[in-house]
Amino acid sequence: MDAQSSKEALRPIAVKNYASNSPIPVFSRGASLRSELRNHPRRPRLQSLALFLAVLTLQLFLAAALVPGAAFASEAQKAPLKVALLLEDGSDLNPAARLMKEGLARAARQCRMEAHVVLAGQGTDKVALFCKAAKECDLVLVAEPGLHAVLRSNAGNFRTTSFGCLDTSILGLRAANIMSITFDDAQPAFLAGAAAALLVKDTQRLGWVEAAETPAGNTMLAGFAAGALLSRPGVRIVRKTDSSREPQALLDELAAQNVAVTVLAQGARTEGFLSALQKTSLFGIGMDADMAPLALGHVPFSIIKRFDRAVEELCLRKAQGTFMGRKTLVYSLKNQGTDLAINKDFAARAHVPASVWNHVLKRIGELKRELENGNISLEDKRVPTLCNCLD
Repeated sequence: MDAQSSKEALRPIAVKNYASNSPIPVFSRGASLRSELRNHPRRPRLQSLALFLAVLTLQLFLAAALVPGAAFASEAQKAPLKVALLLEDGSDLNPAARLMKEGLARAARQCRMEAHVVLAGQGTDKVALFCKAAKECDLVLVAEPGLHAVLRSNAGNFRTTSFGCLDTSILGLRAANIMSITFDDAQPAFLAGAAAALLVKDTQRLGWVEAAETPAGNTMLAGFAAGALLSRPGVRIVRKTDSSREPQALLDELAAQNVAVTVLAQGARTEGFLSALQKTSLFGIGMDADMAPLALGHVPFSIIKRFDRAVEELCLRKAQGTFMGRKTLVYSLKNQGTDLAINKDFAARAHVPASVWNHVLKRIGELKRELENGNISLEDKRVPTLCNCLD
């Protein structure tokens, strides 16, 4: 081979790539190959065939690499994730239910998901609704005590279905197809109690108005009482459990008992209570979501529980393959899964002296840091609901 042929030995030529419709370099021997073909007239057909096969192989390889659908089914071809959210109190007026629906909608915008909200309130067959959802869906979410019991007794019958359990005991439901997210909600309740006690006089009381007694409610009430007693030893708390009486009548009764600040844990009836609150001299503490905008000047704080984030996380974990059976995640002040929302305009609207309000805010900050650092321990009064199904 002469010097000129040596220089052209690896000259690139353009061959069309049908996967991307653009030229790709394929190296040939250039002039050297042409010289050999002239000297060996019987070999051109074999050389041409070899070149054709090499180019074809390269094109097939590039097609598989550049077009993922050529080798694997695309994401669009996969069946959507089917999710059912079962609610006993599914009204949009219920702050917790509204938050869970928002979390479901957010998750659906981030992955291919077919979402259903199933109402399993009074007068429904909760077990039948649960079993139907478990048969038809990939993931079933439950978040209330009555449905926790149904889940515990029936999850073992649906081994290929995943279940998300919200707001259960910190011990969670220990089964291979159940992942739990709960709330250390005694922490924000503790802050609310400590702050509320600083807003009342020595002769005044605090209130706790709930629609029904629940394990979560008992946990938060205990935290609220602990915080209140820390700020004002000897302060009394009046507890009312009622889901039928008119809000105005209940609030007037509290006022007659010298209650000045009360927690409003009334689920779907919360907005009615906030409306009635504005006709009294009482201050109210919101539950689950920030209630201050609904009663300006009457709601200094709200106990926040991120139900929306919990539902979103469970759905996305199932979609992404990171769902963890037997695992319980705890949302707390430290990881922003719970909080005490503070109404910044409250003092001005409610005519609270600046010195008093500033002391309240300072105390909340101090106690919040203590809770986040683990220096204050609070009891979870939820009953452990360990699954009795076989793994």
